[in-house]
Amino acid sequence: MAGLGNRAAVLSVSRLASYGLMIIGPILVVRLLSVDDFGRYREFLLYATLLQALASFHIRDSLLYFISAHPQSPWRIVRQNAILTALACVLTLLVLLAAEWLSGGALVGGYLVPLIAYTFFSVNLDFWEYLWIARRRPAAVFVYSAARLSARLVVVIVAAWLTHDVTTIIWSLIVLEGVRLAVSAGVMVALDDSRREPPVIGAWRDQLRFCIPSGAASLLSTANRSLSSLVVTRVLGAGALAQFSVGRLSEYVVLVARNSLSAVVLPEMVRRDRASGDALALWRQSTVVNMIFMFPVAVLGVWFAEPVIVTLFGESYRAAALITQLHMLVVVRECFDFAPALRALNRTRPLFTSNLVALVTGSAALVVLIPVAGLPGAMIAYVIACFADATYLCWRTSRLYGVAVRDLLPWRAVVKTGLAALLAAPVIVTHLWTDTFGFGGIVLASLAYAIAFVAALLILRVGETDLLLKWVLKVVRRNGAGESRCAG
Repeated sequence: MAGLGNRAAVLSVSRLASYGLMIIGPILVVRLLSVDDFGRYREFLLYATLLQALASFHIRDSLLYFISAHPQSPWRIVRQNAILTALACVLTLLVLLAAEWLSGGALVGGYLVPLIAYTFFSVNLDFWEYLWIARRRPAAVFVYSAARLSARLVVVIVAAWLTHDVTTIIWSLIVLEGVRLAVSAGVMVALDDSRREPPVIGAWRDQLRFCIPSGAASLLSTANRSLSSLVVTRVLGAGALAQFSVGRLSEYVVLVARNSLSAVVLPEMVRRDRASGDALALWRQSTVVNMIFMFPVAVLGVWFAEPVIVTLFGESYRAAALITQLHMLVVVRECFDFAPALRALNRTRPLFTSNLVALVTGSAALVVLIPVAGLPGAMIAYVIACFADATYLCWRTSRLYGVAVRDLLPWRAVVKTGLAALLAAPVIVTHLWTDTFGFGGIVLASLAYAIAFVAALLILRVGETDLLLKWVLKVVRRNGAGESRCAG
């Protein structure tokens, strides 16, 4: 597992840096814009996220499977991937134009032209991270993603600082994505070696068979994540969306910890399944690792949400703290990522059905809870939808692998990890940390909690803890040896 751990760590650091920049951006932008203007900026990004999900249709993610399955023809797969993405993007934008015309301009309003430009520039030829992950080059992912997010951060902050105008910020992002597309096209032409690679028989058919259910599932998943925000902005207004968006910034923690590991685990599961059939064992192990990383995040998020939100975003965003606390339930649910297990079998249809279940459940919950509880009701509805999705996927995955639900998940490790998270909690459940050290006390308390949590894991004998600690020690020794050689 050492090589897998190294790739997951580098990828996690890469995405931690990237999403860290994505958190820093809103922290700075909220200081330069009013609450309503920040809400309008987030509204544009909300519409853009939905369009990107539809336009990309999970096609670029298929590189993780097909390059691992056909390592002799990576650039043929990449070219085919780029063509499919371009077709999906054009079709999406045509549908948007038709829907806007039929609604009399009420669908996205004044955002129509910038949304078309931004979606076209940002979606096409945006496959590099997935290509490098599939070819086991996480360091390249780190450089690319960090550079791209840094550029976005600089552009947004400079535009906001100079103009305090949402429209200018949006068009600045569009120009940046246009430059990225042009550079990406040039690099692809220079590196494309598809003519020398053997053809992949049935590649188009197989990729469409993979992407259609997977893309529909991804689209529904994005719709699930965005539904509550859409209802908030339509019913409660841009200011409420600003609060809701700040409260949900903890989603980036999930993207860092879970998606980084899952992106590395999927190609490895495909290889192991073809070689020895032990893919499910690796998935169970990665699930426990997810819990070890994210259970502490949930505990710390519940206790320190308010001081963190108020310190970073200002007193006007205090209402977002409750949204963050409720969202920690979503963080717990996201530890159980069934997608790699299903994609390793090339069975992605359950992902579509599960998201449909979540969408229906979440919609019903929103109808009931928004009038009763406002913003907190929107987040509770999202939590309900997420757990409905997990319940269905757990049942369906167990059926496809031919194992009982009680044998699918590592329940003993799940209980032990949850218990360890609770046993370590008394270390932080006091206001002395912040009363004595201010905001720095949160950092100190988090370190103390991490130490107590690891100790509890070791006492309860959660096996993956030993693997992680051995891997960390191995990396430290390797780096130390490298430094010694350099000094010599």
